[in-house]
Amino acid sequence: MRSLDRVAESFYRFFKEGIFTPAIDDISVLTMEEAYECQRMYQALRFSDGDESLGYKVGCTSAAIRKQFGFNDPICGCLISPGLVHEGTPLKANQYHSLAIEPEFVLTLKRDLLDEDITDDDLLDAIECIQPGIELHNYVYHYPQPTRQELICSNGIFAGLIVGRSKVRAWDIDWKFEGVTVSVNGKVVAKGVAADIMGSPLNSLRFLIRHLHESGKVLQAGEMVIPGSATELISVGAGDEVTCSFANAGKISTIFS
Repeated sequence: MRSLDRVAESFYRFFKEGIFTPAIDDISVLTMEEAYECQRMYQALRFSDGDESLGYKVGCTSAAIRKQFGFNDPICGCLISPGLVHEGTPLKANQYHSLAIEPEFVLTLKRDLLDEDITDDDLLDAIECIQPGIELHNYVYHYPQPTRQELICSNGIFAGLIVGRSKVRAWDIDWKFEGVTVSVNGKVVAKGVAADIMGSPLNSLRFLIRHLHESGKVLQAGEMVIPGSATELISVGAGDEVTCSFANAGKISTIFS
């Protein structure tokens, strides 16, 4: 196994200090298994600081994101706090690196999930509520070519998650045609529907269940999951007001100072 601890340390230092020192010449030489091991090491470094796991994220689930990144397959990462932000909390754009956002369905589970072949109805029964969310990213690739390996090692470039106030039942969402709209400073900049996320965000949830099962883990009651965005990543900066609107899940807004 290559020096994954040094690779993980480089992404950890960037998250904590904003300084990146490459630990490998070409990160694309890592296998997917090595990239996920690096991600686990990165997470362990965060947890050793007292940061806490909130749940999981799935990324690269829509054609818009895959085209933007040049990738063909989804990836998984961990939601880590500090990073969970409630709607209305003041945020500064300069506390992030090349800040970009995505609209997200925020799923909170009310029971454990371990069966990837679970029916849609059973999945919906296992979800406590749905809230509108805005995922925050440090939209930086440190190596010359963007790769899935770097995206995985960096924990999906996850920088935070703003969670909206409104809550709805999973049964109230149209998991195929639920519309998603992103506006910046009052101008619509992106649109999508739930089906853009792997045919349905429920399929993204199944993908996550399978991924965790392969690592000997299960989704647990109380954990949050964001299944991926129906739109591309959108770069924003200081002074921008962002609103993500969902047909049935409500809307969420924030202003970056």
